[in-house]
Amino acid sequence: MTQHKVIAEDSLSAMDEISKVLGKDAVILNTKKVNGKIEILGSNDIRDIATSNAKKMNKTNNSFSSLFSSKNLVQETQKRKLDVISEKNYQEDTEKRDLNDINNDYVDKKIFLEFTYKLENLLRNMIISDVHDNGSSNQKSLTINLMKKGFSKQIISEFIEIIKSEKNIEPELIFYNCLAKKLVSQCQDKLLNSSIIFVNGSSGSGKTTMCSKIASYILDNKLVGNERHKLQIINFSPKSSNHSELSNFGRLLNLNVNTLVNIEDLVKFIEANKQNNRLIIDVSQEFRNTSGYLEYLEKLCLNKDVMNLLAVQACSNKNMIKSTMNFYQNSFPIIGLTKLDESHISAEELSILGELNCKIGLLSGSRSVIGSLAFAKKDVLAQYMKDINVTNIK
Repeated sequence: MTQHKVIAEDSLSAMDEISKVLGKDAVILNTKKVNGKIEILGSNDIRDIATSNAKKMNKTNNSFSSLFSSKNLVQETQKRKLDVISEKNYQEDTEKRDLNDINNDYVDKKIFLEFTYKLENLLRNMIISDVHDNGSSNQKSLTINLMKKGFSKQIISEFIEIIKSEKNIEPELIFYNCLAKKLVSQCQDKLLNSSIIFVNGSSGSGKTTMCSKIASYILDNKLVGNERHKLQIINFSPKSSNHSELSNFGRLLNLNVNTLVNIEDLVKFIEANKQNNRLIIDVSQEFRNTSGYLEYLEKLCLNKDVMNLLAVQACSNKNMIKSTMNFYQNSFPIIGLTKLDESHISAEELSILGELNCKIGLLSGSRSVIGSLAFAKKDVLAQYMKDINVTNIK
């Protein structure tokens, strides 16, 4: 057998049949389309194979000029045809789509923005480096060392120019002092002279203990002898709440504890007593979102003799700190760091407080009521940051 004709649905099937019948060395002599099908004529005759190979050789041995002219022209012509075909197909395809199909082909802008925001947050405090190239020069980098301790890149960048300008002082010490100065607020005089002190904070943050310590401090340093009756503690919480701890502190300090259960009663009580008495108000977490409370607090805090103290427990989650500070930002809160005798405050917390421009005024533990209220000082906070152990950072 020298030649064989095959008719098939497509050229691939036809060539496969030629290969099976005539062998892999067979050559295609002719191909044409007949009645919608492909007709291929193949041969395994030695003469046909020799003739086919001679044609291939002749085709390859074109002149030197054709390698750089006719070949490129053919390719360019083919490219233009492909471009025209693809553009035509694209236009036809677009015309066939309805509006819903088009919307499904594109990413929603809101979803894309949310994704990029999450990605930026993930990358914000990352240090990308080759682990094999982490030599002594990188170890000496101030930014890397501080980020290893847990400080954010944003808060480090805030003081980098100041650090660069000082040549004779250890860079880390300058950073700690700069951040401490930014965070610390001197509130001793305001605490003693305020007629109303609100103590806000989340449940379990230590605000009730903070109220008792403030009352003890005012009694020891401002009110003496028969002036004790001028100081009152208010428990602002629902009837269902258990306020026995605050009542026990009141008995210990020989002070009455008044319980108010709604915003209307609170407003009336303050109006009736603010002229002749000092009021310390322990605000239950349950009243944080009560209609009218936040607006009333912000209005009162515009007066210089009204103080909003926000109890923040050491080791609080940075997201909770951010949420809390955003909620109370218009009432000019002074931070009271609580439970410092049970846990430590990390570089991550100090960073977020710095980024939010918070002011720390009081430091407090939870194991003692009397004589355990401390005011925040820049030098003390700077030394605390210096002593932060890397292994204890969250």
